[in-house]
Amino acid sequence: MALMTLSAFLLLCPCAGAVAAADVRTVVVLYPEQADGRPANELTDQSIRTAFAAGAPERIQTRNEYLELSRFQGAEGRKALAGFLRKKYAGETIDLVMSVLGPSLEFALEYRDQVFPGVPIVFMDVDEQEVQKHKLPADVIGVPVKLDPEVTLEVALRFHPKTRRVFVITGSAAFDVYWEGVARRTFRPYEGRIEFVYLSGLAMDDLLKRVATLPDGSIVLYLPVSRDATGKIFIPAEALKLVAAASNAPIYGFADSFMGRGIVGGHVLSFEMEGKHGAGLALRILAGERPEQISVTGVSPNVAMFDWRQLRRWGINTASLPPGSDVRFREPSLWDLYHWHIISAIGVFALQTGLIVALLAQRASRRRADKQYWQVIETAPNGMLMAGPDGVITMANAHAEKLFGYPRKELVGQSVEMLVPDRFRTQHAAHRERFSASPEVRLMGEGRELFGRRKDGSEFPVEIALSPAQPSTRPLVLATIADISLRKQAEEGLRRSQMELRILTGRLLQARENEARRIARELHDDLGQGLALLTVKMDLLRQKPPDAGQFGARTQELLAEVKHLSSSVHNLSHQLHPSKLEQLGLVATIGDLCRELAHDHGLKIEFRHDQMPPAISPDAAVCLYRIAQEGLRNAIKHSGAQQAEVALSGTADAIYLRIIDHGRGFDPGQVQGKSGLGLVSMRERVRPLGGEIAIDSQPSRGTQLHVRVPLRETTETPTV
Repeated sequence: MALMTLSAFLLLCPCAGAVAAADVRTVVVLYPEQADGRPANELTDQSIRTAFAAGAPERIQTRNEYLELSRFQGAEGRKALAGFLRKKYAGETIDLVMSVLGPSLEFALEYRDQVFPGVPIVFMDVDEQEVQKHKLPADVIGVPVKLDPEVTLEVALRFHPKTRRVFVITGSAAFDVYWEGVARRTFRPYEGRIEFVYLSGLAMDDLLKRVATLPDGSIVLYLPVSRDATGKIFIPAEALKLVAAASNAPIYGFADSFMGRGIVGGHVLSFEMEGKHGAGLALRILAGERPEQISVTGVSPNVAMFDWRQLRRWGINTASLPPGSDVRFREPSLWDLYHWHIISAIGVFALQTGLIVALLAQRASRRRADKQYWQVIETAPNGMLMAGPDGVITMANAHAEKLFGYPRKELVGQSVEMLVPDRFRTQHAAHRERFSASPEVRLMGEGRELFGRRKDGSEFPVEIALSPAQPSTRPLVLATIADISLRKQAEEGLRRSQMELRILTGRLLQARENEARRIARELHDDLGQGLALLTVKMDLLRQKPPDAGQFGARTQELLAEVKHLSSSVHNLSHQLHPSKLEQLGLVATIGDLCRELAHDHGLKIEFRHDQMPPAISPDAAVCLYRIAQEGLRNAIKHSGAQQAEVALSGTADAIYLRIIDHGRGFDPGQVQGKSGLGLVSMRERVRPLGGEIAIDSQPSRGTQLHVRVPLRETTETPTV
């Protein structure tokens, strides 16, 4: 009944089939050889179909024709083949013909008018030299290819620098002989430094024996083997598998259809990419563009493609591959394989054997998961302990042994409280019981400081994460323990630095205020009073001019007071900013400082300088001068020394300042964090310049101050 209904519908609706056929475009794809599973044919066909399905607004049907041109080599045979195709497609509308490889293009050009008159042709995988041999009609287009055996050879020689012989393998078919000729022409420039041996046209058995005993320092370049000396026909990719199985040397090839069949790789002709290129041109023609108006690129590039398994077999590092290489057949990681095995095993057992076998599979899966679980715990970078609700340790990993100093056998079976300091043990038992009553993933003692106790009784700060675990039939608690001693030290160091910075800030403000008061006092008491007195004396001189004999003496007296005031202004200015640095330089200025302090305080100061650079940045000069000034003042004020030494020296990249006094000295450890403004300000002066300062002092042994300032520009300006 259904068949009768369908027939009646088709008879009553004759236009339905015509409309459907009108929406379908027909493309005939010509392959030179038979459909016997050739990888090149399959890669090209799949690429064309994928591109058509993704890029065509209408349905395109592809009709593959496998010409078997190796059987129709004579003119009569080819005419018969053309006649067969003409009859096969008589009455059909062919929108486009696509030809794969050179033999198919030659056949299409020769018999086009008989089989596909007026139909545009798009060719693929045709060598550039073969294309140049033909004067192609305007409606025959394509992207020619150019094999790169030379580039592949260069890559192989880079991978195997000790290569002395290159064995080139080809067959005896016309297609094979053609590529042997291409190889001989290409490799001729290399024959002076490498020996080339052409294993061409051998019987397959003889070829396999040869490649099984290749000498050391050999590589193999595989060209197509379509037929051997006995006349036996081979699919080149299948012949390659035989050769690769027997060869004791790495094999390189020139087509992506050889990938996965034994070659390491090379710069290969990609049938997959060429199919995509050809399909792109075909879609443009089917969309209405005229072939002669389509711009076609010159030559399709080869692709750097390699087999990951062969790279690993021959010890080739993937980092040495050409940039942008396509690495195929990467094997999954151990985790991927393990995960897939578990899922697949559970799925297969559940489908095939039912509930009983599924339960057994689940049990086995649980055991494997437990094994992996314990392995992760054992290799964890933190200490890990597992305990029951009673607090008895049931498991300890290797890092827990290292952390607490107990061997594993002394931990397992003991109470976890043995690892808690004595002062916390009573509270810890109560906390443990509360967690067991309501287990959840959380940090232990959040907001409080926790400590662990080692076997030797020493304590250390820890951070502990708790999580419920049930790898067996009874509930357990997994504790992850991290030693945070270094973090605590860093936090304490940061806290001290912040406190020191706050103290320094306060002292700097106070010092600035004191300095302002001192300057104000000096201006008022010394300069102000002196100027006032000078004003009074000059006014008296104006009101009661002396006689000629006394005028000179009075003028000399006033001049002395002016000089005294000028000297006071100069000294005050020098204290605020050492202008001598700009005028005389660092060495002369520090020398003057030493002489002034020695004169004013009765301290013997020996000053030396050696190999100082001619030019020093102002920032570095001010920094070193102020440190010398502060260091000598400290020596005068605190050391009680009778003599001191100051030394300046330079190298290619730094300036060094050393100040030594032979006074009473001090213990740096006792004044840590209590240093006055002087020592702190010296450290802060060298820091923006990337310098270093060190103080070496012992009670009754004197004090040494060592400063290093690098000779480089800095973006920070130190405080004067």
